[in-house]
Amino acid sequence: MTGLLLYIGVAPSRTGIFLSIPLLANIFQVLLGRMWSRFRDYKSAMNRLILISRYGILSVAIIPLVMRGMPIWIRVCAAGIILTVSYTLAASAGIHLNFWMVSTVDTGMQGTFFSFRDRIVVAATLVISLTAAWMLDRLETCGMEYAGFALAFFFAAILAVADYQIIRRIEYAGTEHNAGRDRIIPVRHILEENRRFVKFLIYILCLNMALNMANPYYNSYMLDSLKLKYIQVTCMTALQVVVQIAVSAVWEKIGNRIRWSRILNTTVMILGMQFFVWAFVTEKTIFLLPIIFVTSGMISTGLVTGQFMIPYEFIDRNRAMACLSISTGVAAAGGFAGSIAGSMLISSLKECTIFVGSISIGSMQINMMVSGAALLLTVLYAEYIFAGESDKHTF
Repeated sequence: MTGLLLYIGVAPSRTGIFLSIPLLANIFQVLLGRMWSRFRDYKSAMNRLILISRYGILSVAIIPLVMRGMPIWIRVCAAGIILTVSYTLAASAGIHLNFWMVSTVDTGMQGTFFSFRDRIVVAATLVISLTAAWMLDRLETCGMEYAGFALAFFFAAILAVADYQIIRRIEYAGTEHNAGRDRIIPVRHILEENRRFVKFLIYILCLNMALNMANPYYNSYMLDSLKLKYIQVTCMTALQVVVQIAVSAVWEKIGNRIRWSRILNTTVMILGMQFFVWAFVTEKTIFLLPIIFVTSGMISTGLVTGQFMIPYEFIDRNRAMACLSISTGVAAAGGFAGSIAGSMLISSLKECTIFVGSISIGSMQINMMVSGAALLLTVLYAEYIFAGESDKHTF
């Protein structure tokens, strides 16, 4: 998606905002809560909305074709509107899909299940990404870069249909617990009755703000500043995936024994320190890049699954969908605010360069250090709200 956004005309310093649109959509999905109370067949509604939203996201690929010759700002605005609407539908349906999945998995098997799921997802992503990157590089050298994007998104459309057919064949256990109706409960009542949940919301807001100050700008930094090719960037991702799969058995054991909030806090601390290393990656110190991606591979399963599972440790199960909707919206608000803050910081320090020996540190690297410091502060706050909590799973 980053390469396509740059091709459409999005400035490198603004790609992070576009890549954070899914976070903004997670805020808007709160407004769709009442819609679910009108559906009699949750599974069909959920599956159809997911398919529609995916096709909406993929339709961005035709913007350079149907808007050829139009001003760049019109193409950029069109991409923003399409992605916002599509991701909002995806976010609303995704909350129901995720709750269905988590409710189906026994707590004692969560580590095993999510570790295996993670291996499947990253392996498939690796194969698809490598193929797409190789194709994009080959076609770019022939002056046919857009054809590469079109082909990649066409194959993604085929996979979306396949996924839709698979979900149709899975038995639905009806785990929604009045999913649409419990969202109608006023947010104020939930927050007043559950102070522990409020502390969690503050934590997840700060965590996502810190994460997204720098996270959306990795690919832009590698493509635009380090001058790497698509295949080189994908090879770094492949390295991370290989390490991730290699250590997945370790996370399987850890996830079965320790609650996800503890796992998340540990991996966030490592990630925060890693952000400071990113600041020193330049064309002269490119050898640091594999080290960063190896480290990312080691913590990725714990970090991603921890972010996914932690809300279930703090929500009221009787109001699960309402609480999940609120926490998703708050996390998204923090993430989107972080991406805006990162973009503003990068733009305002565009002409600023700091020299540490022979290494020059520009605005993107400074943003990574600020993000890393913010992450370490969230680790301290997490220790406060997790104090006295049992290490056992609660959902």
